[in-house]
Amino acid sequence: LLRQVREEFRTPVLLATHDIAACFELGEDMLVLREGRVVQSGPPREVADAPANVSVARLLGIYNLLPVEIRALDPAKKSSRVRYGGVEIAGPYFPGHFIGDRVQLCVRPEQLRALPRDGRPGPNQAPARLLRAVEKPSSVRLEFEDGLAVEAPREEYERHRHAREWVVEFPAGALRAL
Repeated sequence: LLRQVREEFRTPVLLATHDIAACFELGEDMLVLREGRVVQSGPPREVADAPANVSVARLLGIYNLLPVEIRALDPAKKSSRVRYGGVEIAGPYFPGHFIGDRVQLCVRPEQLRALPRDGRPGPNQAPARLLRAVEKPSSVRLEFEDGLAVEAPREEYERHRHAREWVVEFPAGALRAL
């Protein structure tokens, strides 16, 4: 109905919501407010893809926020390495940060891949112990220790539903440091 009113009358609509899907469906611009102040604004896709800081990422509620230490930065190769738990993960270059900085690694659950553990983790994989699997309409949310979550296709999870030890694969291009 709101979409129809906006299109028919060509009038701006201000919608206050916590529903990210509604922002994408109805909004041309999105304002993220915290304590009555705008902390980030822009098209919904831009805000969701690049939260300005940890506070915005938490308010959006669609990210894993993992404590990591930056171990290497290479601006020429546009790459970095971070330490998460006991493993190093390769990522893109994080401008404005230094080796040794402790930051929050920001990545959406649907960008990660979970596989049953079979030996040693490979590159960009971290071992993870499954706490619970939460059924969703079109996927399964795998919740691991340390607050790590992965959105997995239902069929893939069903094949390995009895596994408790997994590895989570981090795609380098999906990682952000906040």
